[in-house]
Amino acid sequence: MNRRGALNIDCPIDLDFYNTLTGKRSSFTRISDLRISSGEGYGFKVAAGNTFRLTTTERVQLADLCVYNADDITERFDTGTQIAIEGNAVGRLTRIWGNPPRSRPLCTVIADTLRERSSEHHMHEHHAHGAHCNPHHWELFDHAHPHTCYDNLRKGLSMLGLGQTEIHDNVNLWSKKAWNPATGHAVGAMGDAEPGDCIEFYAEIDLQLSISLCPYGDGAVNPDAWAGAKIPLYPIRLEIFSTGVTPREWT
Repeated sequence: MNRRGALNIDCPIDLDFYNTLTGKRSSFTRISDLRISSGEGYGFKVAAGNTFRLTTTERVQLADLCVYNADDITERFDTGTQIAIEGNAVGRLTRIWGNPPRSRPLCTVIADTLRERSSEHHMHEHHAHGAHCNPHHWELFDHAHPHTCYDNLRKGLSMLGLGQTEIHDNVNLWSKKAWNPATGHAVGAMGDAEPGDCIEFYAEIDLQLSISLCPYGDGAVNPDAWAGAKIPLYPIRLEIFSTGVTPREWT
């Protein structure tokens, strides 16, 4: 069941289409398979009707994902639209929405093997409310400029021939977080992912994407990370599949 946002906007999803698509996963044809290095950024493209699957290989590793229309960089993931329609949590049958004026799904989650454990404040592992650490935050926090997700996303965009001004707020994957309703502050914990857990997205349009494997590992609130300690980092496997299924036209 897809999640509905705080504004209770009724934008129904075609369950028959996606259940049929998911039932064909074993027959998808793999067209790309690689490992994104620990703590690095990567840019890639996915054609409409194909899927991209991200898999933890060793242990939970936070990842930030920026999503764009491959033919029009001004159409991109939009946090406000996402939360209004789907809510903050991202999981199976969550659509990833683009910005106005098109305001349409860019891709849809068709599989998510993660099994979240209960936690304080009902933290979710994948979510849409966040952005990424960047040099400006670090300058404020510690008067330093370490390696950040912003740098990784910039690297991924450069692989696509794009510049850092195109970086936007992103989907956060394997980042177990929530907001404390009493204080409004973000709270976090180590994620629940096990080796082999994956999340898979179906491209509704031709996409270009930039992903950062966070230099601060599992994304938990870890004082050692802010103190400059070396944090364990892990690679993520990226596979792209041809499904043979044409996306439905968005009206």
